[in-house]
Amino acid sequence: MEIKWLTYIPIYIALCEEKSIAGAARRLNCSNAHVSRQLKQLEDILSVQLIQRTTRQFNLTYDGVEFYKQVKYLFESAEVINEKLCSTEKVVGKLRVAASASFGAILLTEPLAQFYQAYPGLEIEIIFTESPLDLIESGFDVAFFMTDSPPEGYVGHYLRSLHCKPFAHESYIKSHGEIEHPSELDKYNHILYRNTEFMLDNWTFQNKTTKEAVPIKLKGAFSVNLVSSMVDAMLSGCGVTMLDDLALSKLPQEKRKEVIQLVPDWETSPILPLYILYPKREHLPKRTRVFVDFFRNHLKGV
Repeated sequence: MEIKWLTYIPIYIALCEEKSIAGAARRLNCSNAHVSRQLKQLEDILSVQLIQRTTRQFNLTYDGVEFYKQVKYLFESAEVINEKLCSTEKVVGKLRVAASASFGAILLTEPLAQFYQAYPGLEIEIIFTESPLDLIESGFDVAFFMTDSPPEGYVGHYLRSLHCKPFAHESYIKSHGEIEHPSELDKYNHILYRNTEFMLDNWTFQNKTTKEAVPIKLKGAFSVNLVSSMVDAMLSGCGVTMLDDLALSKLPQEKRKEVIQLVPDWETSPILPLYILYPKREHLPKRTRVFVDFFRNHLKGV
């Protein structure tokens, strides 16, 4: 039986992942007109509209999304078969990666450069975002995200959790005074992390020695959804902020010395586990397997 739409799959996948005809044309090194014709022919063969397109918008229809998920899996499976038959050691193709904007840039920038140098045949695209994503629908191969549990349909490898502590710039403490107990944190202004899903303003502090537990609700007039912005605001003397040590790891040594940890005899419970995620597949493309293995080893114990 002849399957007439098979030859159109590379162009359709490129369209879905690039979100534009021009982007797909650049990716495949062909003309915009050729991509448009191929899309029209594919829709005619299937008798289904896959993409709604105007001069300003480019959106997948429901059928378009479902078709993309199925052909993406089919294409990846074909790549795996090809790899096995050709017995090639090359790692090639395009890898699309999504990562938490707050910690992705801190954790991934240097190892990404190392990975790219090790596998120059790969084309790597990384998107930093704080918005939840359907990785399959959005066309991502791998993601680094904070989640309490990996979503259904994905494989998740735990990397680390956040161990947050209250930090402030020395100038802020000099002007507002020191404290000895978490209950006194309410005398400060707090720089809070807030995104579309939640705000980190409720904490329980536990004394490391006595195990006394103190629930605290922090209040502040400054909230932001990027950890780097929280650090900048703290360094500028805007208030106290709850941060993992990792958020301060890239500061120059002289700047780091100006940052004070408050109530160091107290700790909070780990939050927001960081996972490396990828869609559950019977067969993963070699480039995805190599990427996941590289970062699991590199980020072990960070």
